[in-house]
Amino acid sequence: MNTNITRIDTGIRQRKAALGSKLEDLLKLAGGREGLEIQPAADPLDQVRSNADRDMAVETLNQQARSIHDIRSALARIEEGSYGRCERCDEQIPAKRLDALPWARMCLQCQSATEAEAHDGPATFHHAA
Repeated sequence: MNTNITRIDTGIRQRKAALGSKLEDLLKLAGGREGLEIQPAADPLDQVRSNADRDMAVETLNQQARSIHDIRSALARIEEGSYGRCERCDEQIPAKRLDALPWARMCLQCQSATEAEAHDGPATFHHAA
């Protein structure tokens, strides 16, 4: 039993280090707001391209912000002792999932159900008919 606890503790420490490293990388990239500058262009095609580039830069910054939030949340869960438990069903998240996605908040089944509900709305009997 003591060996199992040691293995779990080692896994959490490794994931905490990986999360910390990923967070550092994201924070270094997060300052890239140069692409958000609005520059008027005389040519309508240049303006369209500039707008598309700016939209892509905004989406990249949004994704980085979400990732930073998810990683900080995972680090907080490690500190409070709830890391590795699904936020929806409270079951243990499999180690393979945490190895692949150390900031995972839900097991794969609950994550899939949550995404399906967001896409289709909550399941009801009307959908089953």
